[in-house]
Formats: sequence, C-alpha cells, structure tokens
Amino acid sequence: MDVDRWLDTITAKQFDEWVAYAQLEPNRDDRLLEALTRGLVCLCNSWGSNLKMSDLDPYYEEQKEQAVELTPQQMFDRMKAYYGGV
Repeated sequence: MDVDRWLDTITAKQFDEWVAYAQLEPNRDDRLLEALTRGLVCLCNSWGSNLKMSDLDPYYEEQKEQAVELTPQQMFDRMKAYYGGV
C-alpha cells in the first residue's frame, strides 16, 4: 500500500475518524501484547520490583492528562460543539 497516495485520497475528517477508530479498536495482537505486558508489570511489582510499562515497552506512552468527570449534559455539549450541532 502506498501511504502517501492513500493520504492524498482521504479527507481530514476521514483521517481523524480512522485515527479515533484505531485508538478505540486496536489491533488484536496489540491488545494481547499490552495485556501481557501489563500482567508482567503487575506480577513483577507484586514481588517488589518498581517497573513501569515503559520499562518493558519502549513505544508505550504514559497518559499525561487526568481523567475528567463529565455530566451527561456536559458530554452532550462537547459532542454537539465538536460535531457541529448534529
């Protein structure tokens, strides 16, 4: 597959949707690798280690933002603003 040609044929919105889908539904093998890595980190830490996911997976990125609790109305308002009043 020619990635440059593919990027030239899709819209920015389609690309954003593709990225969002990839984040919500990662590849099965990627999910398995992350589950195994998390399990190994938990097991090692239960034995007294001080491991982080990034110690075993150099491509792992720690989440930097804090989760924010939203009311249903706040979520609706954000979705409405993002999707233009759909």
